[in-house]
Amino acid sequence: MSWLVWSSAVAIPLLAATLVATGWWRPVVLGCFRIAAHRMTVGHLALNVAPEHTARVDAVLQAFAAGFNAMITTPQDEGWQRFCASLPSLSRPFAEEGVAMGYSLRHPGRFRAAEFETQLVRVRPGFRYLHYVGLGFWWGMRGRRPEELATMVSGLDPLYRFLCFDGYGFKHAFFDYPRDPGVFGKFSGLAGYARNAAYQGAGRALFFLFMDNPAVLIEHVQRLGPHAVDAASGLGLASVFIFHDRIDIAQQLATRLPEAWHASMQLGMCFGLKARSINDPQQFSADLGGMPSPVRDAVRAAVEACDRIEAEVRAAGAPDGYRCWREGVAAWMMEHLQYPLAGVRMSSAVESARAQSPGVAV
Repeated sequence: MSWLVWSSAVAIPLLAATLVATGWWRPVVLGCFRIAAHRMTVGHLALNVAPEHTARVDAVLQAFAAGFNAMITTPQDEGWQRFCASLPSLSRPFAEEGVAMGYSLRHPGRFRAAEFETQLVRVRPGFRYLHYVGLGFWWGMRGRRPEELATMVSGLDPLYRFLCFDGYGFKHAFFDYPRDPGVFGKFSGLAGYARNAAYQGAGRALFFLFMDNPAVLIEHVQRLGPHAVDAASGLGLASVFIFHDRIDIAQQLATRLPEAWHASMQLGMCFGLKARSINDPQQFSADLGGMPSPVRDAVRAAVEACDRIEAEVRAAGAPDGYRCWREGVAAWMMEHLQYPLAGVRMSSAVESARAQSPGVAV
């Protein structure tokens, strides 16, 4: 008996040390947190999605769940990285978002912003927008109070950290709003532009919930009052991000929106396309090739403006840089592009020349 006791006293700590050193503690301990794939479908979640879009949305939802599962259960980092890389271009970004949601479970203890940036964002920079969104989604799942979030994001990138509030807003709108219409009251605890970002996330979620019933979708966004305009940018982002090869779907929705939402809708479309352009440049190029020439020109101009204005805002170092970035891009597009990303407006000189000589090519 004493030999058995001695063996157990040696073997159990040795086994525990091996599990920790090799990373195998993750599937053993965290496996119970896995998201069941059957729970992430259009049918199970009762989303208002047309039959012709169901397979795509199911693929998106399940990629998100699979990315989360891979992050929390693969022993080594190479495992979740290989899994995400194996996915098709459509669903890979959603898996990366799920990966970010699982980051805090994979790295238990106090959240450290610098480590999140180093261990995830800089490892997969093409999916950086999704990583901040996924982190905020996790905080929403954990029931973090709005007042806590300002402290938690303080060490993150000064612009991109606002995407955490987008993810936080998405979680509450997607999972809580259908059964608790008053859930958006939580956002009142968010200070400054963080609240606007949360409503952008809510708009993305509402698109998932009601994407193929535009009248109902618009009605739910209108209920957000002064923040409906923020949610409209979420509509634009989600519509082009899910249907990255069918920009006409976003354009058709855009034409039905109130004029007051136009700048925000087009802004969201720009940011969604910008994200796709860095997620998979080759696929983005192929998507551009399938667009009408005027639309293609508008998309390219919008993405270039997005990058240029971001660089200007960063150089200025203003404390409200995220707001300046978004407002600057929105204003530039409404001045220079035909809504909704339908073409590039002619310069005033060209317009004047055409007016004076309508039968002459300019």
